[in-house]
Amino acid sequence: MSTIVRATTRGLLLKRITIIVLLGCAATVLAGLASAATSGGFTQKGIVTRIVDGDTLDVRLDSGKSDRVRLIGIDAAERGACFSSQATERARQLALSKPVVLRGDRTQDTRDRYGRLLAYVWLPGGRDLGYQLVAGGFAKVYVYSSPFQRLPAYQTAESGAKSSAAGRWKACGTIRPVVPAPPPAGKCHPSYSPCLPVVGDLDCADVRALGADPVRVLGSDPYRLDGDGDGYGCD
Repeated sequence: MSTIVRATTRGLLLKRITIIVLLGCAATVLAGLASAATSGGFTQKGIVTRIVDGDTLDVRLDSGKSDRVRLIGIDAAERGACFSSQATERARQLALSKPVVLRGDRTQDTRDRYGRLLAYVWLPGGRDLGYQLVAGGFAKVYVYSSPFQRLPAYQTAESGAKSSAAGRWKACGTIRPVVPAPPPAGKCHPSYSPCLPVVGDLDCADVRALGADPVRVLGSDPYRLDGDGDGYGCD
């Protein structure tokens, strides 16, 4: 084989190896991006434009897009429930019109079933909004399906709020709601899914005790569960 032929063969072989390596790297990067998209690994910046309630807010991202954000790891009272207005107002004081950093959690999904972005919201000065609300007694720790990364810190904050009877832990007491019996088949209120009983009134504490939260509001909302008007109640 001539020197020219050997050189040409080696060149083609090197090109093939290079292409294979590049394709492998690209596949790895794409897989990583896909994993981050589904597992909550992200960081974004924006300005808080609206406080929906004590655990949900709207943010205008630096990209220009607006997104609804559900705080990871906390649950504030729904509108009309004990301490709901105070939780909403405190979130407003802390975050409204402020520049924030949104950070996802790789142990959680990127979005919930309603399409809301799941994130920790970091305020100017490095304060975690969710942690601040829990520590002040404006919200409680909430684990949806699996423990989140900041759970130990949040639990410590909640223990402190309970010990000092801060916020909801004093105002709302420890009285458990009277839970309506689960409705028999065919006795479901037509305005809600999943099934809720037809009674005089229900609040979100009742709905959660029934294990029916969150609920989709299909028509009118006689129980007033959809406080933010997004079509879902007790979320």
